[in-house]
Parts: sequence; C-alpha cells; structure tokens
Amino acid sequence: MGIFDRIERGLDRGVTSIFSPGRGQLKPLDLAQGLKRECDDQIQVMDRTRTLAPNVYTVYLHSEDYDRFASWEDTLIDELEHVLTTHADKQRYMFVGAVSVSLERDDEVRAGRFETESHTERGSVAPATGAARTGADPHPILEIDDQQYLLTGAVTVIGRGGDSDIILEDTGVSRHHLELRHEHGTLVATDLGSTNGTFVDGDRIRTPVALQNGSQLTVGRTRMTVQLPADPATAL
Repeated sequence: MGIFDRIERGLDRGVTSIFSPGRGQLKPLDLAQGLKRECDDQIQVMDRTRTLAPNVYTVYLHSEDYDRFASWEDTLIDELEHVLTTHADKQRYMFVGAVSVSLERDDEVRAGRFETESHTERGSVAPATGAARTGADPHPILEIDDQQYLLTGAVTVIGRGGDSDIILEDTGVSRHHLELRHEHGTLVATDLGSTNGTFVDGDRIRTPVALQNGSQLTVGRTRMTVQLPADPATAL
C-alpha cells in the first residue's frame, strides 16, 4: 500500500501529521488529487475500448512550497507516479510511455497553490493498465514479478544499466542483456552478448528467437512472462 493510500484511509497518523504541517499549507495529497484531475481533463478517446492518458506531468510550485518538498522530492515523485498509474488502471486509461512527474519552481504561482501541465510522450515501455490487460491495446505485455510492462516501442532493451528501457536490479544481469524487437507482427528475443545468457522456456538462446504467448524468459535470477495481443499482426 502506497503512502497516499494510507493517508486517504487514515491508517497512519504519523505519516498524515508529516503531510499536514499546518492549515493552509499545500499538502502532497493535494498534488496527487490535482494530477488525477489533470489526467482526467487531458484524456483522448481513441475508440470504444481505448482511452489515451498523458504520461508526462509537471507540477509548478511557489518557491516556499517547492523548498518544503525538496528534501524528499524523489520519494514524493515516486508516490505521485504510483498514484497516476493506479488511477489510470482504475479508469481503464492507457499510456504510450513511462509515467513521469517533475516538480518545477515558479514564483508566478501563489504560495499554497500549484499548477499542472501534461503531455503524451511515446516511449519503448509503458505501465500495463487494465485496458491493456484485457486486450484493448495491441501491444505485447511483459510481466516481471508483480509488475506488467506494455512494450510500446519497436525495440525494448532490458538490462541492469540505467539507460535500459526496463532496468533490472539483478547482479546476474548484464548492463544491456536482452533485446525484444517487433518484426512483422512477431516479438523476437535477442541476447546482447550477456555474461550469463538468456533462456527462453528453459533453453539458452544463441540466435534470435520468436516468442509465443506465455513464453518464459529468464535472465540472471529474474523470470519474465510474455503476453501477446490477440492479433499480433496489429502490434507495432
């Protein structure tokens, strides 16, 4: 359960008191609610089953409020991104890139207030929301532990390096370990010369391999499951 979930349910008075330092001051929960409104206001209905939500958000704050949040900005941003992803999942919105939130200092905004801005930025990976999991989105899904990733780009690089599209915190994984590529409606896995190799359904691959729905990928200690769309020919 995220920090904002605990606040909304009133289950953690200690956390609530930190987030509510005084009457009239801007609270992180206010930012969360504002970002959800921004998301709802900027959706684009693509068709009966697909509603696109922006995935890049900026929050503009007066210096007074910005400085209060600065010491734990990374934690706050992580929570805000989680709030947006969860909200989109509940509303059955889809993304075409990773969700990101940034805080910006802007003294034209009054203290105790904030302004939001958002746009859509296509990436190689996006959170797999409910719309994608029910087949409303024509892209493959990669499931890793309890997280699901929508593969929206033509090429997805998986590895331990910070510039990988999907970053794995696994010492048995190379910096650039595995590539997943869309080729003529097929998802193809290629090992990128990794130290410990890539395994598909238990077999180490030496050459590019076309994946099937339900294929199991293993890199280091990490296992991944591939879910292909109902009609792979419609995937990017």
